[in-house]
Amino acid sequence: MKNRKKRKVRIFSKIICFIALVALILFLYFLKKINILPNKYFYLIGAVLCFLEAIFMLFNTSKRIKSGILIGLDIFAIIIILIEGIGAYKLNQAYNFLNTNIKIKETKEIYYFVVNKNSAYNDLKSIENKIVYYFNDTEDFEKLKSNVNKKVNVILDEVSEYSELIHNLSDKEKIVLLSQATYDSYIENQDDNEVKENNLKILDSVELISIIENSDSTEDIMKKPFIIYLSGIDTRSNKMPTKSLSDVNIFIVVNPQTRDILLVNTPRDYYVQLHGTKGLKDKLTHAGGVGGVKLSKATLEDLLGYKADYYIRVNFNSVIKLVDAIGGITLYSDVNYNFSCWTDRSCIFKPGNNKVNGKCALAFARERHAYKGGDRHRGENQQQVIKKVVEKLSSSKNLILNYDKLLKALEGTFETDLSTTNITSVVQFQINDMRGWNFTNISLDGPTGLDATYTCPNCKRSVMYQNPKTVNAAKEKIKEILEKK
Repeated sequence: MKNRKKRKVRIFSKIICFIALVALILFLYFLKKINILPNKYFYLIGAVLCFLEAIFMLFNTSKRIKSGILIGLDIFAIIIILIEGIGAYKLNQAYNFLNTNIKIKETKEIYYFVVNKNSAYNDLKSIENKIVYYFNDTEDFEKLKSNVNKKVNVILDEVSEYSELIHNLSDKEKIVLLSQATYDSYIENQDDNEVKENNLKILDSVELISIIENSDSTEDIMKKPFIIYLSGIDTRSNKMPTKSLSDVNIFIVVNPQTRDILLVNTPRDYYVQLHGTKGLKDKLTHAGGVGGVKLSKATLEDLLGYKADYYIRVNFNSVIKLVDAIGGITLYSDVNYNFSCWTDRSCIFKPGNNKVNGKCALAFARERHAYKGGDRHRGENQQQVIKKVVEKLSSSKNLILNYDKLLKALEGTFETDLSTTNITSVVQFQINDMRGWNFTNISLDGPTGLDATYTCPNCKRSVMYQNPKTVNAAKEKIKEILEKK
């Protein structure tokens, strides 16, 4: 009877031993596949787990081991199997996320049929066979044209200048095809008497869906200094529009060797020459509305004199989800009074340190009404939020233990031309050396005023004129960080 019981225990142990071996192989396979650990840690973890598996197999083949000891070993093996199984599952999830959410991104752009409010046109039927003016600001116009024709039969007539398209909006006889972002930039400043949303009438809309395939670069970007352009767009949806006003425009200059990070903030209202345009300058934020992230990036490159190696484009949900995924952050309010954030009145900040969740971190990053400096102070707040997120990731176990949560938090809320390998090389670099980073902030500045813009040549917009001293100071600082040894 005892021998039969002992045989059952041994059979059960052999089954557990086999399952443990399979779990070990799967765990190590996915750990290597996602490639977030430096080799020294991967081999160390592999050696420890293989040693435990070997001990377990050794005890299983020994006939001198008592059944009670085998049962204890089985329980320990089951715990290891569960850890390895859950680990393999999470690693596979993270790997799938990187390959489905980094390499390919679907974007949706909405175009409006717009007329003057005093126009006799009221619906699509009324513009049948009429001329519709457009400015070719998309790389896939033939697809857009096809989508328009599916909606209504019209004659599309391209204008040579963007300003001509805007001018047509004041003519009650003309019909204009405008991207949502262009429309938003046109009516964006509600304080301007010349530009009111009710001056225009939207008859209908048409969608343009595009697939963006990002780089498959296998470069380890942490081997030399690089620049990332961070664009923050004013949308809360999980769909990334092709074009949108860019309210956050920051050059992140990274020197991995010296562990220096420079944040160069350019205010959204900075009066700049949009890349590839002539004549009137415009607010930097409108570059995103006219030509998307590519135009915003190129315009900043023209201004600062340095090329950005990569870009990251995020919407508001990115901030909320990411901050919540790392358990919140502590933000410092440098004013000596309490204030409720204009964008979310439930978020109240007191002087000094404030522990906040994602919703209030976003409200803090958007706040400008509470400060005399307005948009200047908002830029400093945005830099502080970025710094606090990076510090928490690099100084805690969040990066390792919550890797899959962090990736899921960003799902659908960001767009980047960084490849999977680029991103995992950053994670691997930080895990290999968990030291913090040296942050430096600099913001461009200048006097404010009202001026005509490229996107609204017939009206006056609130702008911030360039101060050459601050622009040159930023250029010098970028050069210093990139060349620092």
